[in-house]
Amino acid sequence: MKSVSRLRHKLTLQQETQTADGAGGYMRTWTNVADLWAEILSVSGGASSGSRGGKEILFAGQLQSQVTHKILLRYRDGVIPGMRLVFENRAFNIVYLADTGENRDALELLVIEGAAA
Repeated sequence: MKSVSRLRHKLTLQQETQTADGAGGYMRTWTNVADLWAEILSVSGGASSGSRGGKEILFAGQLQSQVTHKILLRYRDGVIPGMRLVFENRAFNIVYLADTGENRDALELLVIEGAAA
């Protein structure tokens, strides 16, 4: 696991909640699950570390977003793709995660930055 001092960003882990809107559809809201300390690393293909822009590519006729950041945090059960992490006014949507070293020490999350609503 990375040094604790590197986990300097306090993020809120959120899970999507769907509530019926009474008209046959639903409203999407986000429910806070936990506050976590993490390290946020930019991985935007060749962009400067201050860049927040991601890239989009055409794959199989569909526009796909690419991972923009890697987030490292202490291991926590229950973190899954589809959840998101919020830091200040930024949201990071989790698309992939791995137990680094497979010893339940740390999680490495690949995320796509999007707007926090």
